[in-house]
Amino acid sequence: MFLLTILFYGLLLTYEFIPLYKQKQWRNFWVNSVLALCSFTIALLLTFGINIPSPSEPIKNMVLSLFGGR
Repeated sequence: MFLLTILFYGLLLTYEFIPLYKQKQWRNFWVNSVLALCSFTIALLLTFGINIPSPSEPIKNMVLSLFGGR
């Protein structure tokens, strides 16, 4: 599974980031790079069997504190 994750992100690098770099679309390149790095980190952690906590409860609490609620 680890190798499939590496292979997938290698393909993503080839087809997504290299054209952006060659076209000098720096803003899109850096935004995609940061998002891909976050995604890659989470994918590797999941591959190694590490549980990642769900952000749903903190988001729910934030929305309730902003708009009121129970």
